[in-house]
Amino acid sequence: MQNSAIVALCRQSRRVFSPGEPARSAGGDRPDHHCFTRDGAGRSFRRAYTCRQTEPVRMSGQGILTRVPGYGSATTKPGRGLPGGDAVATPAKRPTTMSRLPLRLELDGPSANGDTLDLILETVRTHFDMQVAYVSEIVDGNSVFRAVSAPGFEAIAFPGAVLSLQEVYCQHILDGRLPSVMADTADHPLAVSMPITANIPIGSHLSVPVHREDGSVFGMFCCLRSTPHPTLGERDLKIMETFANLASRQINAGLRRRSEAAAAASRIDSALKGDALRIVLQPIVSLESGAPIKFEALSRFAGEPYRPPNVWYEEAGAIGRRVELESLSISRALALFNDLPQDVTIGVNASPETIATGVLSDIIRAADPSRVVVEVTEHDIVEDHERLGFELDRLKALGVRTAVDDVGAGFSGLVALLRMKPDILKLDIELIRDIDVNPAKQALVAGMVHFAEQTGAATIAEGVETEAERAMLLRLRVHLGQGYLFGRPMEVADASAWLAAKRS
Repeated sequence: MQNSAIVALCRQSRRVFSPGEPARSAGGDRPDHHCFTRDGAGRSFRRAYTCRQTEPVRMSGQGILTRVPGYGSATTKPGRGLPGGDAVATPAKRPTTMSRLPLRLELDGPSANGDTLDLILETVRTHFDMQVAYVSEIVDGNSVFRAVSAPGFEAIAFPGAVLSLQEVYCQHILDGRLPSVMADTADHPLAVSMPITANIPIGSHLSVPVHREDGSVFGMFCCLRSTPHPTLGERDLKIMETFANLASRQINAGLRRRSEAAAAASRIDSALKGDALRIVLQPIVSLESGAPIKFEALSRFAGEPYRPPNVWYEEAGAIGRRVELESLSISRALALFNDLPQDVTIGVNASPETIATGVLSDIIRAADPSRVVVEVTEHDIVEDHERLGFELDRLKALGVRTAVDDVGAGFSGLVALLRMKPDILKLDIELIRDIDVNPAKQALVAGMVHFAEQTGAATIAEGVETEAERAMLLRLRVHLGQGYLFGRPMEVADASAWLAAKRS
């Protein structure tokens, strides 16, 4: 641009100052705010009195303002310049390298840890009379905002925002080139030379590192405001360090959760992609004759140390992968039909969450739906009864029978039984164990049997291990059973051989 010069645009008074000209308020001689200008060649900032409310801009001979790259911006209405009377410049949207980083640390949200960290930031911000307080994480040469208290400044300070370490104070403070306490950033040449000081602007700044449990630096605990803060001192630094220690406890708890979630995701991935998951079959028989009626498909997971299946599914649920894992388990269970006689039925376990997604219809339709029983675990809280009922009805329309698993051990109780209208009630092992000597259990099972008879459902006793339990269950009109008394879970080849022997 020809016939242009580097000048300073004051954001507060909207005046333009020449290079090196003391910036004074529009209403008098006393400088009541802060400003920086650049020299005539546009090479470096130099202090122009004590004002920081300006943006360096280039003014053409016609009075048209354009921003100086890298140092903020200003605009005027087309064809209007600042010097000629009532034309008013307004700041354009400040260019920034802030972006969002996909990696998120669960420090905010409904968790107690997030609430505590938010409270710490709010307390620090108000105690020191600052405008912005935040916790950042240093990630791959960037400063990533993880938690923020910045009412009115949300456009420039928000969780997930990313700034290069070259643009901010963090690394300079860690390396000792800038102090942790800056009551007036204008007193520190390095801070003055950094574009972010004028662009935000930053008049005062207080920052201390946050450490991980191993002593390494996680990031920074910072607060700032746009004007100097003459009273900031070493005593405030001690207070800031105390709050940073409190914040680090919350952060490290979040880091542990993140590490645990990553390890869980790795384990679940191994089960989904490899051969860690296999299916075994446990027989369900007539309590009167011992004749085989059907099988229940049960998951088994490889790996050391051994972990029971419920732990795997709970872990998958905790990281949002339960539907994937259950879908794979059911698909592999139904594939076993190829190795069993055509009249054999298999029961598969599914959580209300998985059923409500509707994925089972397609999986089961590819097999023979009439040979499938979907067992809904009652251990899980049912959050959407209407959706669950709709999907169960879809499965029944395909010819699938439904069962409620572990009746008596879950959250939903008899109201859920009424809503789900199952074909089968599977009585939980805790109700069956020692039922022959426990009148209370006998009374409870008798009531459930009566309910099943009145609603047209069958009952299956789980975990039958003794002849005495079997005899009592028959007296209570429970006709089907499952447990070690009749057969342990077995591989499909063994199940096929067991079945052939029982039928011979």
